[in-house]
Amino acid sequence: RVSMSANQRDMQWQSRLSIKDGFSLKASDKLGFIETWSVETSPIWHVKTKGIPVIQHQQNDGVWLPTWKPWSGETVHFAVSRPKGVDGQTLTISSSKLNVSLGKRSDNVVLTFNLRSSQGTQHTLILPDNAQLSSVSINGKKQPVRQSGKKVTLPVSPGAQRVTLEWREVHDNGLFYKVSAVDLGISSVNSQINLTLPADRWVLWAGGPQLGPAVLFWGVLIVILIGSIILGRSKLAPVRTWQWFLLGIGLSQTAPLLMLIVIAWLSLLSLKEKIVDRLSHLQFNALQLGLGLLTLVALGVLFSAVAQGLLGHPDMQISGNNSYGNSLNWFQDRSESVLAQPWVISVPLLVYRLLMLLWALWLAFTLLGWLRWGWEKISTGGLWREHPQLAELKKAKADKIAAKKNKD
Repeated sequence: RVSMSANQRDMQWQSRLSIKDGFSLKASDKLGFIETWSVETSPIWHVKTKGIPVIQHQQNDGVWLPTWKPWSGETVHFAVSRPKGVDGQTLTISSSKLNVSLGKRSDNVVLTFNLRSSQGTQHTLILPDNAQLSSVSINGKKQPVRQSGKKVTLPVSPGAQRVTLEWREVHDNGLFYKVSAVDLGISSVNSQINLTLPADRWVLWAGGPQLGPAVLFWGVLIVILIGSIILGRSKLAPVRTWQWFLLGIGLSQTAPLLMLIVIAWLSLLSLKEKIVDRLSHLQFNALQLGLGLLTLVALGVLFSAVAQGLLGHPDMQISGNNSYGNSLNWFQDRSESVLAQPWVISVPLLVYRLLMLLWALWLAFTLLGWLRWGWEKISTGGLWREHPQLAELKKAKADKIAAKKNKD
């Protein structure tokens, strides 16, 4: 019962309802007042309604507040339930980075990852079979954590922390190398893997996650092969297809476009024989000067290629995800508990040196034949042509001297 005094316009009060699976609101059938129902629900409850339609769902500030204005005797039924909780993990790894530095007899491995936990606990990682743990640090502080077989158990406190583990692995340098399996214990995201090979290794191929390095040299080699076939059939110079191919392989370690200089040099020497009779003395002399300069440039290109091959490092044109040379980087946005295991095929750098030495010996032997052929072509029609009038004057003077000698 509500008691109101004279001239009183409003009254309010608060009360509680016991928790039930459902309840109903029914508008009074008495005249003299209008009812308005608004239901505000906390996030832990789910409410379904049945009855007259809602006239408004939200307030002006965007808060969810269904509202009804019932007529006399109208009813709204409310079914109330509490959503069940979903099981979830209390620990997550938001990023990890595995650095593997290959040595001659053993590898240095550093694993760093960012971990966040909602409660204090212990977390276990599984290292490779032949791993020897060196140190463990959490947020930059060394921790007295020891290795038990392949397992390493870390103390985890609530909140975010950065964990770093260092260990060594023994392995034999061979043709094929694969990164050892590292089990973080739970799935993770933003995984990076860096593999650094010694300077005395020649990388031939690499594989792993899709976002990683690519060895582009083999694509260049296919282009060189196609170009060699075309040049060999064109008969621009007395160079066979396999010779063009070997020449392109050697020059690819400097700059593949430099091969165009050698192609132009041999082609112009061959072309001169066909057009020498149609050239004026100025055109002939200009061609001779151009061929002379082009010969020097071509020889310089070949000599630099030999020096680069014998003294430099192979350029396999490795690129992708900031990879270069012997530093290879992979990235995976989502990983299972075991991190990705990229692999690489490499051979000792001595193999590259021996191949380039054989190429240099072949080039030296072949270049002698090209130079002999080139001298024949460049001397075709003479080495230099004088102006026609000057030539006539010299000829007339020589005839006059010869006639005088005959007279004497």
